[in-house]
Amino acid sequence: MRSPSLGPRVATPRKRLAAHATAWITLVAACVTAMGDDPEGEAGAPAPLAKLEKFSADQRDHWAYLPLEPSEPPEVEESGWIRNPIDRFILADLELAELPHSPEADRAELLRRVTFDLTGLPPTPDEAAAFLADDRDDAYERVVDRLLDSPRFGERWGQHWLDLAHFADSNGFELDAERPDAWRYRDWVIDALNADMPYDRFVALQIAGDEIARGDRDALIATGFCRSGPREVVGGNIIPEVRRQNELTEITATVGSVFLGLTIGCARCHDHKFDAIPTTDYYRLQAFFAASELTEPSLAEPAEVEAFEAAKKAIDAKTAPLKQEMATLEAPYREAIAAERRAMLSAEENALLAIPEKERTPEQVRIANGLANSIRVTWEDVAHAVSKNPEDFARRESLKLRIHEIARTLPRPPAHAMALTDGSATPPDSFVHRRGDPLSKGPRVEPRPPGVILVSQRPDAFTEGSIQGDETSSGRRAALARWLSDSGNPLVARVIVNRLWQNHFVRGLVMTPSDFGVRGEPPSHPELLDWLAARLIDDGWRLKPMHRLMVTSAVYRQSSRPIPKLTELDEENSLLGRMNRRRLDAEGLRDALLAVSGELNLKSGGPGVLAPLEKEVKDLIFTEAEEVDLWPVDPDPTEHHRRSIYLFKKRNVRYPLLESFDAPDNQTSCPRRETSTHALQALNLLNGDMALDRAHALAERLHREAPGSPADRIRRAYTVVLNRAPSDDELTHATTFLDGQRSTYGEAAAWDDFALALINSNEFLYIP
Repeated sequence: MRSPSLGPRVATPRKRLAAHATAWITLVAACVTAMGDDPEGEAGAPAPLAKLEKFSADQRDHWAYLPLEPSEPPEVEESGWIRNPIDRFILADLELAELPHSPEADRAELLRRVTFDLTGLPPTPDEAAAFLADDRDDAYERVVDRLLDSPRFGERWGQHWLDLAHFADSNGFELDAERPDAWRYRDWVIDALNADMPYDRFVALQIAGDEIARGDRDALIATGFCRSGPREVVGGNIIPEVRRQNELTEITATVGSVFLGLTIGCARCHDHKFDAIPTTDYYRLQAFFAASELTEPSLAEPAEVEAFEAAKKAIDAKTAPLKQEMATLEAPYREAIAAERRAMLSAEENALLAIPEKERTPEQVRIANGLANSIRVTWEDVAHAVSKNPEDFARRESLKLRIHEIARTLPRPPAHAMALTDGSATPPDSFVHRRGDPLSKGPRVEPRPPGVILVSQRPDAFTEGSIQGDETSSGRRAALARWLSDSGNPLVARVIVNRLWQNHFVRGLVMTPSDFGVRGEPPSHPELLDWLAARLIDDGWRLKPMHRLMVTSAVYRQSSRPIPKLTELDEENSLLGRMNRRRLDAEGLRDALLAVSGELNLKSGGPGVLAPLEKEVKDLIFTEAEEVDLWPVDPDPTEHHRRSIYLFKKRNVRYPLLESFDAPDNQTSCPRRETSTHALQALNLLNGDMALDRAHALAERLHREAPGSPADRIRRAYTVVLNRAPSDDELTHATTFLDGQRSTYGEAAAWDDFALALINSNEFLYIP
């Protein structure tokens, strides 16, 4: 018998509200028995590994914590519509609700949809022509297999994963310093997805690659997942314990949300308000990382290091006389500023500064440090003073530029991994932090996964013997990785198949993809979710077969055009009686613009590319040192046309086009992008340099590829941009538009405007 939860869900919002209210009442009633160790208890008192808190039946039986229960795909009346088992689960619900499914999308729409989904790029005119001419029964499946084998697949789905890891090429916070080797993790993700690395190993290497695959360069790079979030690096004004806790907080919360789909970070300062996650469990999860350090181990061969040092020595020799000349020029200005500031000090303050440092009392040291800062001469002070002398100013600027031009010839530093490695085989003790304060320690805890999940697993899922260290490593992260990838873990497989579903169907089976807790949305199709999760495990955790299964289903192939009855009775489309239409995401839009203009550079991998940035944005870049160019654009213009995933991502400096179309800020993990609509989007696509330059390049492409009549050129434009031929009405309207623009602005401008209009059309911006 099928579960009642698979009945009609037309009144979904009301049911969800009732479910949340019930969960809240149950949680409050059971809170005394649910939470175990007292975070206000005696400091240092151990909380044994084997001890599990007592959870109420309602907490243990929350759907996400229960073991997978895959059921057989249900029988349906309209069996002729079925292409694979996914369709049976969806159609059974539609039939139960007496709702229709939608007809299949036309072939051009379907090709555009699946090509964007799997590669993030539009189909080329040749690809579209080949598919439309292919009358074989498996023509569509052949397209899917080609796209899954394309290197573009890893670039598209790598971006989805980097959203979760909140990857960037800089640290964030005030200084936002560059991470010169962060890109190696980005490339590892892309390569792993292209190679269809089993997801259990994909997870394990990112948690503990250094422990699981000793000596493996790529496995070491994979631990960059734990390093991808923002990190505050400011010398001297952060308490070491606070800095360390901030690093562990970032890692723990990200691991909990990305792999387990739980808001574990909410239990850092107090027991979770809604889920059965006590504060002790938060710090138990954090304890897996207690021995881990944020490191940059070298990946370079000795010859590479020697070559770099030799190049650096040669450049230092060239710049040394120029730097000395600049120091000589600045010296009188520095002395004058320093003398002026010293004159403002009182006699007592000058006397204090005259005391040798070793002879100062602690109080005198504190005062002297403050005085030294008040009279310190910065480069800004010197630059301002020199600017008043035109001759010296010009000479100083010339020296700066000459030094810069020499310094920029220095090759990139030898390769390092931005990694997480164990600093000791014996981890320090881990404690609950009262109210999240690392300076207020509570009970001592040992590493252990969340108890509410463990009670639903088999008894040996995690035991004291699960952690096996050696002379160089604690083995803790490897133990966590094994537990996460254990087939008995109910969450990891559910979470990842839901993420795949979300990115193919716009909304996940669970609409809160990183919150499978009681405040998250329940699954719309729970049996399908468990069937997919079990199928993933049975297929050896390989993701590409799961992608193929989803995009070859009849559900995926449906048209997105509205049907009155579906709109009336299932406005949210929770039963998937039609396909969800969606707008291109930020990177997809930029890449599509470059693709249709014929400028896209498909070069893969390597350091992030610095593409041109609007001056107004560039002026916002913060620096503590004097730099000639804070955004040194790559000198090769073709590099600026690389795919968006290869752009340099600086947390505090964002490309306006990407920001306006809802690219995440990379400050926190992004499980689902929002889709906003506002005036800046229109301004960017109609007036921005990126759009105007692409429109011009598209117009030039049309002249090259269709040099005949204007009508031929219009037809080519529709084929390139929209993957279809224009209708007779569209051809007439386009001709009229071009005639009007041509008479006013001239031939070239008319075609630029026509190209601009096409890339601003809804049909270009939306995936059908």
